[in-house]
Amino acid sequence: MKILYPEVFWLLLPASLLLIPAFLNYRQGKTALLKLGGAWRHDESVQVYFVKTLVYWITFFLFLLFAVLGLAGISWGKGSVKDDSQGFDLVFAADVSRSMLADDLPPSRLSRAGEGMNFILNSFESIRCALVIFKGEGEILVPLTEDSIQMEAALQNLAPEMYSRSGSDLEEGLLSALGAFPPGSAAKKAVLLVSDGESLEGNPLDAAREAYLQGIPVFALGVGSEEGIVLRDRNNEVVSDLNGQPVVTRMDPDVLREVAELSGGEFFALSDPRSLGELTGALRDVLGLQDEEGIIYRDQQRFRLFIILSLVFLIMNLFSLGIRWSRWF
Repeated sequence: MKILYPEVFWLLLPASLLLIPAFLNYRQGKTALLKLGGAWRHDESVQVYFVKTLVYWITFFLFLLFAVLGLAGISWGKGSVKDDSQGFDLVFAADVSRSMLADDLPPSRLSRAGEGMNFILNSFESIRCALVIFKGEGEILVPLTEDSIQMEAALQNLAPEMYSRSGSDLEEGLLSALGAFPPGSAAKKAVLLVSDGESLEGNPLDAAREAYLQGIPVFALGVGSEEGIVLRDRNNEVVSDLNGQPVVTRMDPDVLREVAELSGGEFFALSDPRSLGELTGALRDVLGLQDEEGIIYRDQQRFRLFIILSLVFLIMNLFSLGIRWSRWF
């Protein structure tokens, strides 16, 4: 099961606060019954009033619950879809922020990232590739091309100085990568995000959701160590923050894994010697998704089910107000 917008569940918190006015309203209703009808048949009228109030609030809260579930973008199961796509377009999204100069993967994260992307590039034949670099913003350095020599040259010269914008924004990098695919392309598509996962700006999960909705899986290749290392510049001088403290940079596998899984891809750590082989296999699986009849299987969105249930309970809630439950109300 996949949940695209888990943050909407926070809406249930203020909704639960409605239990307070519901209880107070019930107490006021009991008092009003006693004043209007007196003690005669009071117990019977209170029982009917209790059942009517309970039905009203249960159907109301079920209406809210299923409305929120509909907004959450829940999917499970697979459905068959006819797919006539041919070929494979792969966009490399390379993080060139300053933290990629860290040498916890010698000689540096950026050098090892370039070698890893070059390995992936040479593992396929007859595919189109593009290269997007990003720091605080993303930019298409090499548009989609079958020229592997051009791609190799670009990968060998990756450096933070290629981009003047400071910062680190995974969301911008991913959105730029998605924009590198030409509209109307009949090829299968995938993005290879190569980064240490540090993102000082933006929300990469928003970009991952957009990739999922476009049917473009993001495969994340994490570069660096989780233990972290003091960041040094090209002159081997320690980089300090505004308070004069050394900057420690760490790979954030949780962010990269969440981005990959939300979009329909997978996460791999470059520090694992098996990672590049496993990543190549995962990308080949994207290329071979079709069966012999050209059918692929995609996640089934279930929001319609929850919206229908929400409307059913809303109708029941309104109906409970309109019917006469006894001779008194």
